[in-house]
Amino acid sequence: MPWRFLHGVASGDPLPDAIVLWTRVTPNGTSAARALVVRWQIWEGDLERSDGLEAPLLQHDFTVKVDVHSRLFRPGVAYTYSFTSDGATSPWGTFRLPPKRGVALKHLDYAIFSCANRGFGNFAAYSEAVDRVAGGLDFWLHLGDFIYEYGQQKYPSPAKTRVPGLEPAHDLVSLADYRLRHAFYRLDPELQRLSAAAPMISIWDDHEVANDDWMHGAENHHEAQQGAYEARKRAAIQAYHEWLPTRPDVDVDSNRSAVPWMRWRRFDFGDLATLLMLETRLVGRTTQAEMTWASVHEDIRKILDGFLGISPYAWPGGEIEFEISKIRKKVEEHRTKKDKYMLGKEQLTWIEEQVASTSKWLLLGQAQVVQELLPPNFFQAILDQQKKDAKIAQYWKTLLHNLTKLGFVYHDFQAKKNFTTTPEMRNDFLVDLAAGRFGVQINFDGWTGYVAERERLIHLLSSTPASASAVVYGGDSHNAWAGHLKHSDGRAVAVDFDGMAVTSPGMEGIRPFVPPEFEAAAWYAANPDLVWADTSKRGFMLVHLSHQTQHLEYIAVDVATPSRGLATSECLAAFDVQHGEVKIQPSACSRRPKLADVAALEPQAMVPIWSLLVACCLGTLLGGCFCRLKQRWSGTKRSYEHCEAAEVPPCNLGATELR
Repeated sequence: MPWRFLHGVASGDPLPDAIVLWTRVTPNGTSAARALVVRWQIWEGDLERSDGLEAPLLQHDFTVKVDVHSRLFRPGVAYTYSFTSDGATSPWGTFRLPPKRGVALKHLDYAIFSCANRGFGNFAAYSEAVDRVAGGLDFWLHLGDFIYEYGQQKYPSPAKTRVPGLEPAHDLVSLADYRLRHAFYRLDPELQRLSAAAPMISIWDDHEVANDDWMHGAENHHEAQQGAYEARKRAAIQAYHEWLPTRPDVDVDSNRSAVPWMRWRRFDFGDLATLLMLETRLVGRTTQAEMTWASVHEDIRKILDGFLGISPYAWPGGEIEFEISKIRKKVEEHRTKKDKYMLGKEQLTWIEEQVASTSKWLLLGQAQVVQELLPPNFFQAILDQQKKDAKIAQYWKTLLHNLTKLGFVYHDFQAKKNFTTTPEMRNDFLVDLAAGRFGVQINFDGWTGYVAERERLIHLLSSTPASASAVVYGGDSHNAWAGHLKHSDGRAVAVDFDGMAVTSPGMEGIRPFVPPEFEAAAWYAANPDLVWADTSKRGFMLVHLSHQTQHLEYIAVDVATPSRGLATSECLAAFDVQHGEVKIQPSACSRRPKLADVAALEPQAMVPIWSLLVACCLGTLLGGCFCRLKQRWSGTKRSYEHCEAAEVPPCNLGATELR
């Protein structure tokens, strides 16, 4: 068989009358040079509703993307689809479409993901989202860092790598590099399962191109070795659109000189919700490199180096506080500059127009944490805990003492071993303590580095009609946060929910010697608008939205277990937001449905029996026919586990051919 569907199928950007379907055909040997046609089909039950032909081209890396528009589409119907070509059949996918704006819709179920670094572990979060909703997801959001551009020696380091064999092994720079990395990710069975189960709505963050990128550069781009940044950016975005079920606003074939920007866009879900997807990286963002985490850390370190013999409890009121206050003043002057932008004037104008005509719920999907998060104040956390549990407060105080002294024993909660403090570890932690104690912001890549722009966005949200409630979703930080967004006049105008990463490590990777409960308490102590945080687990957010309530759950998964079906999951916390109120309220986690209930909704081959028999009679081998009938009758689904479980597995092929 010369062509194979190794990378599964996907749908995306659902509209009341349209859906984007995606797959990729993999050439085998010299077949890449031969012209080929791929047929796509959409079924409603046993009725074929739409079909067509597409020619996978080398210039698009043999990906197939179809933007299907049809007046026959009906809201809420479970449609199935697949691709066939030259005797090969793709896995089956399913999608549901929303009703038109203003039409009655009772509820939505959707999952929210961000930050999927393959090297740090399995993609169990993707598959778990399918298992968590008995009625099936309506769609899923990916808020950025769908892939990472680092090579296998960087992030993660070899010592922390759980999933080896990254392709390509070096940092991504060229179009071929980005394509190969997307292909490597798309071979994952967990991602394939979610992609087939519901439409995807996505926006990029920085790692789809390079770390900490902006309009004209990136922290992880070095022109002397990697060439022009603009060329790298264009290559990355071209590969992104080729390998994801997006609907770009530029026709790539008719305008090859332009990057097919997928900018801010709107999705309406009947009379229930309006979703605005915002772009915060490549279109309007000004540079964040004028002041960095590293530069402020170094400034604080220089001050502390002259007073290493002084206990941190003696810092307030002395020369250390006086000198660090100068740093804080400089930081505040920088991050509140009016000419620092993340969205840009054009996008802000667009948001203002959309906010004026929203449905009952206004949902904002964007890449980063919007709420203010100052560094954690560990000292205040101990004082606050003293009022609740003196024994735990004393434990935290002792732990803090040991971490700031050389040669003292501490426990690494990730490695689950005891170590002794080293000068480097102690000095780094002292800087963290000082930043938290004296309120020095050190994150300048997120919204905390663009305060004026955040105020502009919050001002627009404050003008949301009284009949609508605003909810903001974010990612990027790898940790889970829930808090309120407040106007400069003190009014809470929106709630902000930010998800933990699919795999990328959070604070547990930066301060593994701090217990997660102490870490979270220190963040609460520094940030009064923060309602809840978890800084030690990976996973996703799961939302059930009705006219009365947004119910959101933080679902954690085990990313260390390599095999599907063995990884564990848990609901860390659940919160409700009542329509018309800007208040996050604790709630109960929902019961995880039985797997049999979920399996009944998995995409199956909705093909009449007679067509299968005809196909067999026309030359399909008996074994292949039996497999198709078995798939039809038993509901088994195909999954690909790299080479071993691939269709007609050519285990002697190289990585490039397996793409």
